[in-house]
Amino acid sequence: MLALGASLALIVSAPLLAQAQSYPNKPVKVIVTFPPGGTPDIYGRILSQELSTLWKQSVIVENKTGASGMIGTDYIAKSTPDGYNLLFAADASITIAPNLYAAPYNSVKDLTPIVNVASGPFVMLANSSFPANTVKELIALGKQQPGKISYASSGAGGQQHLSMEMVKSMADVNIAHIPYKGFGQGINDVMAGHVPLIFGGITASIQLIKGGKLKPIGITSASRSKALPNVPAIAETLPGFRVEAWYGFMGPPGMSRDVVHKINADVISIIKRHDFQERLVADAIEPVGNTPEEFAAQVVSDLATWNKLIKTVNIKVE
Repeated sequence: MLALGASLALIVSAPLLAQAQSYPNKPVKVIVTFPPGGTPDIYGRILSQELSTLWKQSVIVENKTGASGMIGTDYIAKSTPDGYNLLFAADASITIAPNLYAAPYNSVKDLTPIVNVASGPFVMLANSSFPANTVKELIALGKQQPGKISYASSGAGGQQHLSMEMVKSMADVNIAHIPYKGFGQGINDVMAGHVPLIFGGITASIQLIKGGKLKPIGITSASRSKALPNVPAIAETLPGFRVEAWYGFMGPPGMSRDVVHKINADVISIIKRHDFQERLVADAIEPVGNTPEEFAAQVVSDLATWNKLIKTVNIKVE
């Protein structure tokens, strides 16, 4: 009976192992849930190109945006779990949006975590003509002109929105929120002077700062970033303030564990390369590269953390 059981196990597992060994044998689609220009899009495309080279197979990126990333995420949650439809996820749609909206998916049950690639903070950016140059000056200005200062975001419920709402709550200051349909639209209006403030992912923010297009006001990490050593952490003015985003690959529920672990190993092999590490350092992004099981545990933990935070600062979205 034991021998028969072992034989049956081999018969059942053989097709799955063969699937992993031959994967991918056709183009892979990677869904990015936020518009071009932001950190999720930048790294989603970089890694998709790297995987295309490694796999010798096309890896096609599609921006499926809207509803704080929930539209693209739901698309993957309902896709065939064969590994040919993947999500380059940002935590905004995985651990934040479900705490603010009636998400059409369950982040724990309806997605397969594969690998968390990297994490990084946000930078509060201002139009060069904005009178405040620090968070302390912004708070003072906001108290002098309650409700008259505004800020842009890539949409209600994302970290850009929540970061400023945390500033407002912790500093007891009234700053008006103007949501856009993506970071690109919001940043264009800030550069044009129509809106004075916006939070940007650190990768995109560094490019904007170095190009002299916007000035940095503060960074959301617990301490200053080596990439932007002259930009104060918001926590220096508001102790305890911290917001960081992560970016990683996920798939539909029910994926073969062999395929999951193959994708995980291949992505980690890219993350560990010296040239890729140098790029992460230049962009002030920290590599992660955890196991699928560790990533799954992180999703559960982050859902609880954001839920507590959103309730504590009483953030509501329409």
